[in-house]
Amino acid sequence: MKTPHVAALCFFLALAAGCRDAGDKKPAVVPTAAVHAPKSQALDPYYYGLIEEYRTILAEDPTNLAAVIALGNAYFDSAQWGDAVRMYERAVELDPRNADVITDLGTAYRNLGKPERALAEYRRALGLEPAHLNARYNLGVVYAYDLKDYARAIRLWEDLLRLAPNYPEAKAIQAHITAIKKSQQKSGR
Repeated sequence: MKTPHVAALCFFLALAAGCRDAGDKKPAVVPTAAVHAPKSQALDPYYYGLIEEYRTILAEDPTNLAAVIALGNAYFDSAQWGDAVRMYERAVELDPRNADVITDLGTAYRNLGKPERALAEYRRALGLEPAHLNARYNLGVVYAYDLKDYARAIRLWEDLLRLAPNYPEAKAIQAHITAIKKSQQKSGR
């Protein structure tokens, strides 16, 4: 998980690099993980200041894509899912081809208890970038843990591992697959 200092530094470097305009280039954004998991459900005091800083930037420049995404990420990392959805949807309005943001939007919907909407967003990301590994990973998560469609989850994850055997979550994926298969064997499925 990114540290607050690294996230802030990346954001300000992105601003300094001229990401204020969503024009002809893909903006630098604060990176996000495959499945975000906040360290605690309590809002880290750091996020109050960070969120206020991004709000201040957006009050002056509402179309600052880097700030919109960074605010969405701050809401996401502090488990404020509804606000994260709102900011990610705004980011997608500004940059409709950003598969990373669309994937994070899907995960925020999942965390709001809307797995079908999450699947739609992951599929949209894959429509833009068919090899988007995080969208593929998260599709498997929703199928396995929300919809209990274990066979589909395993297929998705095995395909991901064939495409990217060194994917950062490869060991965790393999462990999930093994656990699901063992559970199915015990239950006779």
